[in-house]
Amino acid sequence: MAFSFPKDFLWGAACSAYQIEGAWNEGGKGLSCHDYYARLPEYEKFYELGRPDDCADFYHHYREDIDIMAERNLKSFRFSIAWPRLFPNGPDEINQECVDYYNDMFSYLNEKGIIPFVDLFHWDLPQWVLDRGGAASREFIDLFEGFARACYANFGDKVKYWSTTNEPSVSIFCGYADWNLNGGGMFPPYEDDRTKAFTACHNMNLAHMRAVKAYREMGQDGKIGAVIDAFPFYPYNFNDKRDMEAGEQMWDFYAGKWLGPILLGKYPDVIVEHFSQYMPEGYQEEIAAAYEPVDYIGNNYYAPRYAKYSPEAPYYSPAPDPELVPVKEGGEFVGMKYYPEGLFDTIRMLDKKYHPKEIIITENGMSAARDPKNPAVPSKINDENRIRYMRSHIMMLSRILEQGINVTGYYVWAIEDTYEHGSGCRYDYGLIGINYDTKERTPRDSFNWYGEFIKANT
Repeated sequence: MAFSFPKDFLWGAACSAYQIEGAWNEGGKGLSCHDYYARLPEYEKFYELGRPDDCADFYHHYREDIDIMAERNLKSFRFSIAWPRLFPNGPDEINQECVDYYNDMFSYLNEKGIIPFVDLFHWDLPQWVLDRGGAASREFIDLFEGFARACYANFGDKVKYWSTTNEPSVSIFCGYADWNLNGGGMFPPYEDDRTKAFTACHNMNLAHMRAVKAYREMGQDGKIGAVIDAFPFYPYNFNDKRDMEAGEQMWDFYAGKWLGPILLGKYPDVIVEHFSQYMPEGYQEEIAAAYEPVDYIGNNYYAPRYAKYSPEAPYYSPAPDPELVPVKEGGEFVGMKYYPEGLFDTIRMLDKKYHPKEIIITENGMSAARDPKNPAVPSKINDENRIRYMRSHIMMLSRILEQGINVTGYYVWAIEDTYEHGSGCRYDYGLIGINYDTKERTPRDSFNWYGEFIKANT
């Protein structure tokens, strides 16, 4: 088959302020939830491998990093605005130093011909918002809308692609329960409360819709959507019809509690039938009344998961991967399977089930482990495994386009080595390697390969 792509396709790379920006107490920035919890001894287990204090120090090196992006033909850079940097102490005090910083960054990206793509919220909730109840509080909806309006007003002339939120299953739901309700939260505020988990989910969906509505009310002329992380839940046993149904139910629970409201204006049946007792009263009607259509949906894909039938409601449970091979040094991130076909299946499912106007693959990537004896030094620069990973997933992307599905962008995670919650800076996703002692930047071979690929396909 022929591998071809539209000339205006968004070939990009992604990251978040929380994971590379650093400067946690500089430039007038307030505390994020992670800045706060990482310093409490009772939560040390979540930060024992590192805190997001300086990371790659993008805050002080963004022009240098943008130059590296431009030299390798990157067409778009997806990043986030740090809410606690813009509003350090509360909803009424905007930080002008932050406004100047992001305006200069976005201006420089545009000057270099790189399209900024901005997430409003990518995991770094201000601690002052969490102190007021976080996403489990009804006030969160108003606070989020105020943050969104400030971002549009200050940066909307330079940014034409916006996402309201990134992977809320992690940063919102998992603050109060693990992703499959088998324990307490794995994210600030680390509580164990199903009612708060589902209430926070509902409030985030409503906050998303408020932010979309505000974007249009303010006359912004770009595109706005949201980013979730949907992936296949394959049946543990393909010969068991009950496992097949379990996989569909797990998709609807994990991804559908966001995709249903965002793209269809309603929650999926699995929420109504099995989890209504945890949802606010009148939740389905409220979502239908608040519904605002989006211009696109972004999806992050890394690897599939598996599901099997359970005799107890809701009649599904996660299953181990029956084919998972041990991770080799320098290979895929721990617990993730190298399976590019899953990207194809995911995007087809999104298109068939929800009919979005446009789909953007907002994250796709793999990591390599650092040497634990010398953790400041980046992993291999001649990263053949990452090139193989990217090539094979881009081949699947071409197959998706051949199906007539309107995918308009592909973003590698990550532009440079990152801080990852729970594993610190042990695993490198970056196209640019970062020495954490010296902050020296070294483009990996994968970035050189990607740059040549972009040049040949635009």
